[in-house]
Amino acid sequence: MSTRPMSPPVLDQLHSTYEHMATFYRPAAPSDGFGHISVPIEKLDLDAECDKYAQRWWQEEDSLSFFIGCCNFPTRPATVYAIEAARLMCGGDYVVALRLLSLAVQELQAVHPQRRTAE
Repeated sequence: MSTRPMSPPVLDQLHSTYEHMATFYRPAAPSDGFGHISVPIEKLDLDAECDKYAQRWWQEEDSLSFFIGCCNFPTRPATVYAIEAARLMCGGDYVVALRLLSLAVQELQAVHPQRRTAE
């Protein structure tokens, strides 16, 4: 459990990030556990999702423990590049992080060429 309270600027940043992501991906929405939203879109509460997501994110960040899940064999290289990029971003090395993220995108496009962009 988080020991430090989340500051208002962090809460605002996480809300804004979730709202941007929610146009195509809503990890805090009620789901069936397989990535499918389980309620009609019109019944979703974006503000509640933002709050739920921000609290979960902050708890993971504050405990220095992020749950990733089990790698899918074909996408493992992309996952490795993305996770290592995230570690570098936490340390401030954005140049190498960008290179790794670029490699991650290239790997995903090679594995799933029909899914070149999120829609």
